[in-house]
Amino acid sequence: MIVVSIANQKGGEGKTTTSLNLAWGLARRGKKTLLIDIDPQANSTGIFLNPEGLDKSMHNIFQSKAKVREVMVQTHVENLNIAPSRLTLAEAETVAAIVDAPYILRDALADLEKEIDFCVIDCPPSLSIFTINALVASNYVIIPLQAEKFSVDGILGLQQTITSIKKRINPGLEIMGALVTQLKPQTLLTKTIIPVLTKYFRIFDTSISDGVAVGESHLARKSVFEYNKSSRQAQEYEGFIEEFLNELKK
Repeated sequence: MIVVSIANQKGGEGKTTTSLNLAWGLARRGKKTLLIDIDPQANSTGIFLNPEGLDKSMHNIFQSKAKVREVMVQTHVENLNIAPSRLTLAEAETVAAIVDAPYILRDALADLEKEIDFCVIDCPPSLSIFTINALVASNYVIIPLQAEKFSVDGILGLQQTITSIKKRINPGLEIMGALVTQLKPQTLLTKTIIPVLTKYFRIFDTSISDGVAVGESHLARKSVFEYNKSSRQAQEYEGFIEEFLNELKK
C-alpha cells in the first residue's frame, strides 16, 4: 500500500480537490483506493456521504483507537472506499498528550497493507496532530498551492515539520512535489512566484488552471471527471495522475 498525504497548512490551496480527484482517478484505473478524510470540516466526506449521519468516522480512530477498516465505507465509485470525517473529529485533538499520539493512524492502517493499493489522505489546513499522524503514516507528501505570495509564506513551516518527522519518526517520508492549483498563467505574479517555489520543492510539470469546473463539480458532489470530463481541469488532473504514477516508477 502506498500512502500519500495531501498537505498544506494554509486553507484554500486545493487539498480536498486534489485528494478527491487523485483518489477517484486511481480508482478509475483499477487501483484499490482508500480516501481518508482527516479534516474535521469533512469536505471530502460530504461528496459521498452526509457526515452528520455517520455512526463511525475518523473520530473513532483517534478517540477509541479503532481500526480504519472499522470506519471505512464503500463509495458508489468502483474500487474507492472512504474513511469519513465529521465535525466531532476536532474534539480528538486532546490525544496530543498521549505518548503514541503521532502513530495512531499508522497503526490503524496496518492491517490494510495487502488489501489497498493506494491510500490518499486529505489533511486539515493546519499542522495539527492530525496532519502529523498523516505524515507519520505516509510514504509521500504532495503539496497543493497557489502561485501567490501568501502561499509561499507558509511553506517554511510545513517544510520544517516534514523534515522533523522524516528525521525523527518516518525516515521513508518523501516530498513528491508541489502541485500548483488555480493557476492564472499570464499574470506577472505567477511568473514571479513559480521560480521561487522551485527553491523549496520539485514542482509537478502539470498544473491545474483556474476555472469553474472544479467548483461546480463540488456542488454536484462529483469528481471533475464525472462532472465534465472534457473540461480543461479534468484533463489537467488526468495529466497530474499520470505524472504521479510515473514518479512512483522511478
